[in-house]
Amino acid sequence: MESAMPASWAPRMIVLLRISLAVVFVWFGALKVAGYNPVYDIVAASFPMFVTPTGNVLLGAIETIIGIALLFNIAPWVTHIALIAHLAGTFSVFAFAPGLMFDPFFPILSLSGEFVFKNIVLAMAGLVVLTHAHGKKLSTVASARHRAGAILK
Repeated sequence: MESAMPASWAPRMIVLLRISLAVVFVWFGALKVAGYNPVYDIVAASFPMFVTPTGNVLLGAIETIIGIALLFNIAPWVTHIALIAHLAGTFSVFAFAPGLMFDPFFPILSLSGEFVFKNIVLAMAGLVVLTHAHGKKLSTVASARHRAGAILK
């Protein structure tokens, strides 16, 4: 019995992965723009400039823009760089406030620690979407360079 996914499904799965990332970013961003920040303590510990009402809206707007850009596949390289930078920034709380991340001690993650640590999965999902979307373009460029090199030899 064949259990592998048909190859024709792969592009659809990448689109669904991109849309799911978009939903997460739009949802989390919209909450902040609306004045709700369920991760206030985490943000305060790592980026205190975002704990003002204006900073909260700015952070939410950035997340929402990333989400909308993901949803509509706008400027994928810029969008994914912003996504990775944003998610990488969330890990700074492990350095700035390890007491929030571990309970009672390392390596036991607190609820906040688990929330932040899962961002590694979101970051890798963003890289998968980006490399898949541009893999054909990149491989085409590499093939063209290879052919050009072969012709010049």
